[in-house]
Amino acid sequence: MTSDAPRCSVVIPTFDATATLGEQLAALAAQEGIADCEVVVADNGSTDDLRALVEQWTGRLPGLRIVDASRARGVSVARNEGVRAARSDRILICDADDVVGPGWVAALLAALETEAFVGGSFETGTLSGPAAAWTAIPRRSDGLLVSWSGLAYPIGCNTAFRREVFEAAGAYPEDYPPGAEEIDFAWRARQAGYVAAYVPDALVHYRIRADLRRLLRQQFNAGRGHATLHARYRPSDARPRTGRARLRHELVLLSRFPATGGPDARRRWLTQVAFEAGKVRESRRLGVPCP
Repeated sequence: MTSDAPRCSVVIPTFDATATLGEQLAALAAQEGIADCEVVVADNGSTDDLRALVEQWTGRLPGLRIVDASRARGVSVARNEGVRAARSDRILICDADDVVGPGWVAALLAALETEAFVGGSFETGTLSGPAAAWTAIPRRSDGLLVSWSGLAYPIGCNTAFRREVFEAAGAYPEDYPPGAEEIDFAWRARQAGYVAAYVPDALVHYRIRADLRRLLRQQFNAGRGHATLHARYRPSDARPRTGRARLRHELVLLSRFPATGGPDARRRWLTQVAFEAGKVRESRRLGVPCP
């Protein structure tokens, strides 16, 4: 990087997020030291008034700019194009529909002084309202998320790394369904010798979709992503179920329908069903046993 490079590059993958991006930009504008950083909005082909919104913030965020990330649809495409366009070797990633907490930039940059790959904390109550109870996502994190084989990985909307990690691990995978791509990235980073560290002071307020149909689609795709991840890495501690065991598993899930648990419990059950359905569907499409 050149001597005039910003202290860090905040990359925001974005698609039709005009309704929420302003909140995120306001939170970034309030960050200590943000004047020495840049904010890269990686536009994945938005059809709303994204450019007009960003232009409203250019005076308050001097390093704010839009980069074209429309060559293909997907959050990984937008992340990759944003990282490649970034002028700093310190990359911080957040999402357009969440809100970073006070001190988020400072906490991640401090961590990157000693660690190459880090992830922050998150909570779901502030922006999600009742929807915070509809998924298995924790109300508040107490560490990095953990996948098969004990792989600890940062949630995609609160990740930071030095550019060397991106170059060594390779870009975010663009052939995944929308879900689990950040786990794949962390897996390849670990294979390259980079283990993610947790930064509890870097808090993101995470927004869970309040539209049930969109939430179920998201959970279905997350299940597809986990099936793709399993097919790619075949972790030894994630043995695929036999046809009989899979049927038994699904019957048990169906039997747990919370008939008397209230609407929130039923929505949570539906998101679990959608996730399992996504796993089964993608496993069949890939021709591999379902985990």
